[in-house]
Amino acid sequence: MKLTTATITLAFVALTSAQYDVESKDFRLVLSSKDSTVNGQTLSACHTGAAIESLCLSGKPSTSKPDPIAAATFRFNTSSNVETPSDGDVPGILTYKLNATPPIPSSLEFFYDPITNYALPLLFPGQGADTQTLAFDSKNLLNKQGYVNYKTSPPTAGNTTAYYRWYACQTYFSGYQYVNLVWALGEGKPETPGCAKVDVKRVFI
Repeated sequence: MKLTTATITLAFVALTSAQYDVESKDFRLVLSSKDSTVNGQTLSACHTGAAIESLCLSGKPSTSKPDPIAAATFRFNTSSNVETPSDGDVPGILTYKLNATPPIPSSLEFFYDPITNYALPLLFPGQGADTQTLAFDSKNLLNKQGYVNYKTSPPTAGNTTAYYRWYACQTYFSGYQYVNLVWALGEGKPETPGCAKVDVKRVFI
């Protein structure tokens, strides 16, 4: 289905203003990769600041996490007032409850450093304009949906496309060093040496 620019703008406004009020059951996020040291790893929530967590690999040692830790429990919140694209998957937000008294509901955002070519997914308290809208496909693989084809000049509005640009990389953020899940900006591999291409699968518990 071809979409006009006006249609895409309206869809974007609807997504950014949506209340993600429909909560899924609990699940883990499990990685699959051709890299045997990464394949089968789960994702955990690793401290990167005041009530801020990154999505680190549970069993991969790093400077800030020398020992394995437990996998995190996530949920996927969708909206009762946002329609699913006819050629796409149900949009929603990845959520997590930070272990505190009381627990702190958090959602996923992308942190961008303009001098590198990947974004670092981080869990922040609450949800807002910067909360990242994601989707799961029929195989329970986490993806980011897009409507604009940037391979044309000028870019053109087109079909809904799912992108799977996830990698596991050594990262540095706010003094913390972990092996984290990152999102490649564009088709290329992140510039940090040793990054492994991964798929991220939802496994209900």
